[in-house]
Amino acid sequence: LEGEIPSPTNQPSGCKFHTRCPHVIDRCRIEEPQLETTDAAHEVACHRWQQLFKTD
Repeated sequence: LEGEIPSPTNQPSGCKFHTRCPHVIDRCRIEEPQLETTDAAHEVACHRWQQLFKTD
């Protein structure tokens, strides 16, 4: 990810990566994503992972 890493003492609300993520949506700024297990036995915390990383 490009951009500045947020201060550990002043982290953004919502997803911790939303200030640097090229796929950010409004929900990312408000709600922190929950960790989910993917079909490939990996874990991801992103509101858009199913849209962005289809495993068809």
